[in-house]
Order: sequence, then structure tokens, then C-alpha cells
Amino acid sequence: MKAWLIGGALGAALIVGSTTTNAQIDAGGRPTAGQYRATTTFISIDMPGAPPQVADMMSQMMSNSVTYCLTEAEIAEGYRAITDRSTRDAEDCTYERFDYSGGKIDAVIQCRVDGQNMRMEMTGTGGATSSDMTMTMNGDFGMGDATIKLRSQHERIGECR
Repeated sequence: MKAWLIGGALGAALIVGSTTTNAQIDAGGRPTAGQYRATTTFISIDMPGAPPQVADMMSQMMSNSVTYCLTEAEIAEGYRAITDRSTRDAEDCTYERFDYSGGKIDAVIQCRVDGQNMRMEMTGTGGATSSDMTMTMNGDFGMGDATIKLRSQHERIGECR
């Protein structure tokens, strides 16, 4: 498994993801600085010819929960600056699109990782203290072309420690 895939999934999870139906939407398009809990859940993998145990392996590798701190400096550019964290292990990344409006996030990032093209679509909602994103990643993940879907949920749990 490529470091980018794991780092990207985690980064995106750390960025934009917590399910909260009553989340207040930040009119400025920025999350609130503080300590967050990010939960990433593996949804599916579509890899032609892959044995069934690949999905189980991916679920174990990619489903997790972590805490992280968002500083004032990190949130200065809103959700886009945070989604940039999902590409920190990649090279030559560009946005095909990025939109945050009305509490909805819609982004596509194209990167080269270890000489391979990777594409990640992120859609969901983002408020001042939580976000909920679905990420669909397409590319060669070291085992052939595949599509992987993850859900990333984030919730502010207090001040940074």
C-alpha cells in the first residue's frame, strides 16, 4: 500500500470529516481552531480480479480514529488549506476543482505518486466544529487500478493540548 494512499486518506479525514446534522456552518468557510477527533471508515474497494480478502485488509488498514490539533494559522485559508494536507506525501498535486459554499465541500485533487496518477474526489459537509466527507480515490495503488471509498468524520472535542 502506498504511503500516499494511507496518508491521503488520513489527511483528508483529518481535514474535513465529521457527521453532525446540527453542525453550525461557519459563514467564512473555516473550521474552528482546536482539538479534533477524526474517524475514518473504509466503505469499499473496486479492484478487478482482487481476491475478497483485499477488502478486509483495506478495511483494517484504513479504518481508524485519531486526534489532531488545528491551529489558527492552519485554518486561515479555510477548508481548502486543510484539504491540502491530504496530499502531503504526493508530488505535483493540482486541484481540478474546489468549492466550499453553503456548508458543502466539493473537491477533486489530481496527484502523481511514485510515478502513478492518483485522483481523489471529496464531497460532503463542513461546519465550524465538524465535517463529514466521502472520499473516492482512483488510481494504481500498487496492486493494479482500483477505486477506494472512505468516509471521514471529524468533530471538535476541545482546545488544543
